[in-house]
Amino acid sequence: MPGWLLGSVSLAVASIGIGLRLRCAEVSGLATLAVWLVVLYSGPLLAAVDIAARRLPTLVIAVAAAAVFAILAAEAAMTADGRRLVIAAAASAALGGGYLLLALLACSGMGLGDVRLAALLGAALGTLGWEAVPFGAVLPYLLAAPAALIRLVRRDGLAFGPYLVAGALAALLFAPL
Repeated sequence: MPGWLLGSVSLAVASIGIGLRLRCAEVSGLATLAVWLVVLYSGPLLAAVDIAARRLPTLVIAVAAAAVFAILAAEAAMTADGRRLVIAAAASAALGGGYLLLALLACSGMGLGDVRLAALLGAALGTLGWEAVPFGAVLPYLLAAPAALIRLVRRDGLAFGPYLVAGALAALLFAPL
């Protein structure tokens, strides 16, 4: 099976899985599904670029973030209820701010691309409610721990973007909603 076909089928199955998870958890709104589909479809691109180039493309993150906030703003305007938009913005600021503090530490190795991606994923996690945000903040570190230990021995850098995306998607699956 060609790689592009396998990737396409995998994304389609994951899209259905996200829809079913949100439906089973009784998380309301097509907006939440649309936000998570933005994360699902931009995440593999961001992860692949981070692995290959050790940087996260600002343009891709900016477009994904604009799409997320446009979706949430449209939902708020149509329903006259901006709570989900406010929670998503606050979660975005919380995760982005936390990662900015980590990036400012000289020895953290965290870059500004990771900060921007954390803010984007914080917004997506915020659509699920505050319960999901701590899961999305902690899971990337748990997922990256084995690779970080190996890299520590070899003394080379770790692309953290893939773990951020995987941690957010795992939080969607495992956080109590």
